[in-house]
Amino acid sequence: MAPKASLRYENKFVAGLLFTILGAAGFSAKAILAKLSYRYGISGFGTLTLRMLFALPLYALIFAWYFRRENRETRTAFRKDIFAISLVGLFGYYFASWFDFVGLEYISASFERLLLFIYPTLVLFMSLVWLRKKAGKKEIIALVITYIGIGISYHNEAASLGEKAHIGAVYIVLAAITYAIYLVATEKLAQRYSPMVFTSFAILVSAVAILIHGTITHEKLWGFPTQVYYYTVLMAIFCTVIPSLFVALGIAYIGSNRAAILSSLGPVLTIYLAYLVLGEDVNAAQMLGTVCVIFGVALLTVKPTKKNIHA
Repeated sequence: MAPKASLRYENKFVAGLLFTILGAAGFSAKAILAKLSYRYGISGFGTLTLRMLFALPLYALIFAWYFRRENRETRTAFRKDIFAISLVGLFGYYFASWFDFVGLEYISASFERLLLFIYPTLVLFMSLVWLRKKAGKKEIIALVITYIGIGISYHNEAASLGEKAHIGAVYIVLAAITYAIYLVATEKLAQRYSPMVFTSFAILVSAVAILIHGTITHEKLWGFPTQVYYYTVLMAIFCTVIPSLFVALGIAYIGSNRAAILSSLGPVLTIYLAYLVLGEDVNAAQMLGTVCVIFGVALLTVKPTKKNIHA
C-alpha cells in the first residue's frame, strides 16, 4: 500500500473507531437523561414525545440534504417504497421507543440497556423462523451464554425491585422484539438507499406518529421544571441525532463487523453512567450477567472477515 493510501486508511480507521465509540456513548446516555427527567414527574411517553419533538426538525434537514444528493432513479425508487419504509420505520422507532421509555419507568437504566441489547438474538430467532435458516454450533452457544447472562441480571434486578422488574422487563423485551422486526424487515430494503436517507425518513415518520399519539392521549408536555426540557433537548441532540450520524459514519469507515464489536461498549457505559449519575448499585451478579450478555451477543454478531476496509 502506498504511503499516502496507507495514511488515508489509518485516518479513516481511527475516525471510524472514534465515531462508533462516541455513537455508542451517546445512545448509552439516553436512559440516564430519561431517568433524570422522570424525577420531575413527566411520564415515559411524555419524555419520548419531547425527545422526538426536538429531534424532528434536525432529522427533516438531514433527510432533505441527503435525499437531494441521490440520483433520479434512486429518488423514484424511494417514492415507490415509501409506504414499506414508513411501516417498518414505525416498528423500529415508534413501537420500540414507546416500549423502551415506558419500561424505563420501572427498571434501572443499566438493566434496560442490557435487556435491550438482546435484539441480535431475536433477529437470529426471526431469521430461523421466517427465512428458514439453520443455527450452527456457534449460534447455539452464543444464545445459551446470552440468556444465562440475562437470567443472572434479571434475578438481580427482581431481588431489588420486585414486581416492578417484571413489568419493566416485559416492556423492554417488547422494545427489543419490535426493533428486531424492523431490522429483519429492512434487511434488503435498506440496502437500496444510503443509511442516512433510510434511517432519517424512518425516524421522521415515527416522530410524527409519536406526536400524534401524544396529542390524542393528551400527554402532558408543558408546565414541568426547566430541567425536563434541558434533558430532553440534550437527549434529542446528543443521544439521538448525533449518535445516529456517528454510527453511520463509523460503519462506513470501519465496517459493520468492527462497529458491532464496539457497540458492545453500550451496556458497560450505561452501567458506569447509571452508577456515576443516578447512584445505581453495581454488584458482582450484575457484572457477571453483563459480561455473559456482551460475550454472547458479540459471538453471535461478529463474523470473521478476511478483508480490510477500503483505503
